Amino acid sequence: MCNSEIIKIIKEIQSNDMSRFGELYDVFSVLIRHFENKADFEDASSELSLFLLELIYSLDTDKFIPDSSEALKRYIAVSLRNRYIALSKRKAARRCEIACLEENTASTVLNQDERLALREGLRLLSVQQRKAVVLRHIYGFSDAEIADRLGITRQAVNRLGSRGLKTLRQYFGIL
Repeated sequence: MCNSEIIKIIKEIQSNDMSRFGELYDVFSVLIRHFENKADFEDASSELSLFLLELIYSLDTDKFIPDSSEALKRYIAVSLRNRYIALSKRKAARRCEIACLEENTASTVLNQDERLALREGLRLLSVQQRKAVVLRHIYGFSDAEIADRLGITRQAVNRLGSRGLKTLRQYFGIL
């Protein structure tokens, strides 16, 4: 489907004529199913379908040339991919937070005494330090990803992580 066809359908949808939405959805349904199969969370398909509809309503079709190219199709596909990535990161971060709050973070790797010691050591840290340390060292998130999740700068993440590790080293006597 080329730009001119997609622009025509989008303008109809934006004027509340949903009769051709299915036609447009079919163009991107393969991509949405691909991300659904790849996703490690249940509602990927519905989240991406809803995003597609929101994107269609918010698109400024005047920015695209109504020609036979597929630039608009690629733009929508890339937008769907970026949304999938953002949703995946958000879901992973939420799972990490839940694991951290439940304090079962290392239950599969450590024995009971080690888990108790780690739990006590983590309690010495501030909430932000604990999140930074767990997200970086247990779940492997980058400083940029942690900063985005916590709403702070990368430098702040680095400081929180360093101070948290210093506190843990002191607690475990590893100086």
